[in-house]
Amino acid sequence: MNFGWINGVNTAAVMFLIIVNVIAVRKGVAEDFCSKHSAINVFEQIGRYGSMAFMIFPILTQGWKFGFMSVTEMFIWLCGTVLLLVVYALLWIKKSTSGANILYGLAVVPTILFLMNGILLRHPMLIVASLIFGVFHITIVKENIHN
Repeated sequence: MNFGWINGVNTAAVMFLIIVNVIAVRKGVAEDFCSKHSAINVFEQIGRYGSMAFMIFPILTQGWKFGFMSVTEMFIWLCGTVLLLVVYALLWIKKSTSGANILYGLAVVPTILFLMNGILLRHPMLIVASLIFGVFHITIVKENIHN
């Protein structure tokens, strides 16, 4: 089970993440979290945009294609992607009454989405980018919550 040079489902998933974030910014629910250390901000952005690009394009994968070992993996990928996107949107909705748990959830859910896709699509660069994003994004959230 292979995709070609672009993954349409993940393109929709990335667009969904972007749209949800744009709506949150427009409604004034999104804070502009950043670290006081510029290197942390740079690595977080590298991880974020790298993850989004690698979700869509099979850059540096074997054969430059996405693929699954079985139909079960594809089912887990599809259901997991949809579930994580729904959870992410619900966290933003609940954010107006938020505490630290919601903010951490908003950092962890996309990290899990990117990492799950990297593992199931056998995309090492997506795995690396998702881990970079997760570590630095969670660090920024922690830094901003505990200030």
